[in-house]
Amino acid sequence: MRLLNHLFIDAKSLKEFVAKNELSSSKAVFIQLFAHKKSNEELLFVRDELMRLLPNASIIASSTAGNIENERLQRDSILCSFSLFDTTECKVAAFCGKSAPEITAELKNIIKANTKLLVILANPFRFNAEELLCDIGENFRDLAVVGGNSADDFEFKEAFVATESEDDADVAVALLSSDTLDARVFSLFNYESVGKEMTVSMADGNKLFEIDGKKALDVYREYLGDEIADNILEFGMQFPLLFKSGNMTIARAPIAVDKEFGSLTLAGDVKAGETVRFGYMNLQEALNRGKKQIIEEFNFKREALYIYNCAARLAAFDDYFEEELFNLHHIADASGFVTYGEFFGDKESKKLLLNITLTFVALSETKPTIPLQKPEYKSQENKNSIRYAALSHLISKTARELDENLYYLEQFKKGINDASIISTTDERGIITFVNENFEKISGYSKEELIGKSHNIIRHPDMPKELFQELWQTIKSGKTFNGIIKNRRKDGSTYYVITEIFPIYNKDGSLREYIGVREDITELEEYKELIKSRLDTTSHLLKEELNYKLQYDEALDEAIAIIKTDKEGTITYTNEFFCTLSGYEESELIGRNCRDFRAEFEQKNKRCIDINKRVLEGEVVKEEMTNIAKDGKEFVVKNIFYPINDINGEIVEILQIMQDITEIINLNKEITKTQEEIVLTLGEVSEVRSKETGLHVKRVAEYSYLLAQLYGLSDNHCELIRQASPMHDIGKIGIADSILNKPGKLTEEEFEIMKTHAALGYEMLKNSDRPILKTSAIIAYTHHEKYNGSGYPRGLKGEDIPIEGRITALADVFDALGHDRCYKKAWPLQQIFELFRSERGRHFDPILIDLFFENLDKFLELKNRYEDKL
Repeated sequence: MRLLNHLFIDAKSLKEFVAKNELSSSKAVFIQLFAHKKSNEELLFVRDELMRLLPNASIIASSTAGNIENERLQRDSILCSFSLFDTTECKVAAFCGKSAPEITAELKNIIKANTKLLVILANPFRFNAEELLCDIGENFRDLAVVGGNSADDFEFKEAFVATESEDDADVAVALLSSDTLDARVFSLFNYESVGKEMTVSMADGNKLFEIDGKKALDVYREYLGDEIADNILEFGMQFPLLFKSGNMTIARAPIAVDKEFGSLTLAGDVKAGETVRFGYMNLQEALNRGKKQIIEEFNFKREALYIYNCAARLAAFDDYFEEELFNLHHIADASGFVTYGEFFGDKESKKLLLNITLTFVALSETKPTIPLQKPEYKSQENKNSIRYAALSHLISKTARELDENLYYLEQFKKGINDASIISTTDERGIITFVNENFEKISGYSKEELIGKSHNIIRHPDMPKELFQELWQTIKSGKTFNGIIKNRRKDGSTYYVITEIFPIYNKDGSLREYIGVREDITELEEYKELIKSRLDTTSHLLKEELNYKLQYDEALDEAIAIIKTDKEGTITYTNEFFCTLSGYEESELIGRNCRDFRAEFEQKNKRCIDINKRVLEGEVVKEEMTNIAKDGKEFVVKNIFYPINDINGEIVEILQIMQDITEIINLNKEITKTQEEIVLTLGEVSEVRSKETGLHVKRVAEYSYLLAQLYGLSDNHCELIRQASPMHDIGKIGIADSILNKPGKLTEEEFEIMKTHAALGYEMLKNSDRPILKTSAIIAYTHHEKYNGSGYPRGLKGEDIPIEGRITALADVFDALGHDRCYKKAWPLQQIFELFRSERGRHFDPILIDLFFENLDKFLELKNRYEDKL
């Protein structure tokens, strides 16, 4: 394969060039005609001359914003580029008035299995090439694609595409098919992002109306000044909008403007919701990157290059562009044109419409063997270029530092945002932002909250004086802390620990107020519930039961924060963590956070496990017990966030902690109280039936042991131990004459006695506390039998809850082994014989097996808790 270029002067010189290079003898000739500042008629004249000289050649033609001939940019010219193939077949097709799907359907009929490259030229003022590229990408994933939108000389008014058989096409394509052709596609972008991330808020195809709710032209004016905005088509293309598509950075530069409406037409589509940033070109770095890519990608020369360079990129590169062409020319002889958007697609990437990019394809029909001479050039070094390079380097360095800080800040904000209920207001108290947690707890949507004051959730019980204090505090520049009772949209109540503080601009003016909250609704409601339950049930307890629960009315702490490196060494702590731990900041920095964990936390190596999970990218939420400086334990709800740098590498760990020590202690006290209530109520029911005093205690311990042997979780086992004493609570509703009858009950009396299971269930079923819910299940099911012959519902096998099956065995074992009003205690061997005979009938066979396999443990419990006479 060879590539030859000829700048058209006249028909005579063209004829001489064809004859001199013996082009008519080539097996296949592919001609690309590129015209800069030439009329359509002139371009068609050259095409017709070539068709006469080379009737079997395949030809595509395009108007351009500049022609590329090897290492030179040619203006005011028609470039004739000849690709001479030995083993490659070329086919050209033109399309007019057809949609992208229709063109793709026709391409399916002409693209072959060995088609290696698709060259596309499109008229951007009549056809949306992006839609066609998308269709091609979905249907021909392995096909390399290059080309571009035809152009005029930066006037953005009209363009022209033709083939040997079509004088004015919307789209022209050339297919290169061969078993030996190697076509490798590359792109040079060279633009870097700068400034904040913005969101496209209104767009339609390549029409951009609004960014961040502002007119697109006004955004250019705000960040780049009046001179750029007033001359957007001349200068705006040097500051494109950048966004990500997979692994590719895509740029979109303006090619038309509607100043009346402030909208821009871009060289390619954008979508509402996409995040964009301004781009700029660091020229010296761009040249170095291009040179580096050649060195890294190519060890041997290729036979031809097709180059398609963006007009906006050319405007930004200016005189530097030919230095880049100089680099590329080391790879192979080259031809191409300056586009209004270049096409790109290799095997790994989607087929994309690019902008502000140089794309090229390196072609060879034979295996490359000539070593590539690496480019050596002397860059322009006048004072202006040195100053420009320094300024570009400064912008690049500053932008990267800003990106790193913004990226870190976003992760930090996300951590706080996930952990807390957050809102912001302006100086008048009007809500400007709420996070998802705020929406969830309040029941209102963002749309319903933003623009309103916090009065929308204010509970009428809250005194006006509190809010007057709040505003006085934050307006003075201080932080407000307190518990606030709010009202949801549905009218229900919720409580939050609230911290509100002002945020200022650099000039000292107020920017906004931020409110950070923690939900303590369950705690507040639970306090009221337990008080109520104790008040209403205390008359059922023995006289000696006297419980007192005290709660702190105010919780004024907010959030504790520390940062550590990847090994756990503390690098930052906020004031609240210092207060919580009792250490000064200087005593914390540099120490490992594991040093402050409770001894049992260190022994079970939880910190090591958590650290490993976080370094794998997981956000870990755990309750952790720590030791303060004074030796006291404090418990926190700890969220561990991995913090990444801009490259995605984890560089540190953020720990966000909420002090729940009092809640944990309260829960322990409540659980202990519940256990004592349950145990006492169980004893009360047993006293009425004149049973032995420690019966419920033994049943609890037998049940706990069986649950452990059965393999239930620690929490589940503990719950069964706590709840099982209530198994016969329903006997409170049975008459003494039946309950304490010394002889055998009549059939009618036994039916009444059986109702105690349902009575117990009815007494407990409406509680939402785990112990009482489990007690209800046990009371209801501990007289069911494994074969279905029990009562009250005749449940069978595993339809009987495991809590009931366990308590049934424990209850019978203890009842048979002790005197009752209607019988004497059985000898142990007689009990064991009964258990063996009732395996699979009365009792769960698995539980019976576990009982006998661990008989020594049950007998030890029996002896330990025998009644003392």
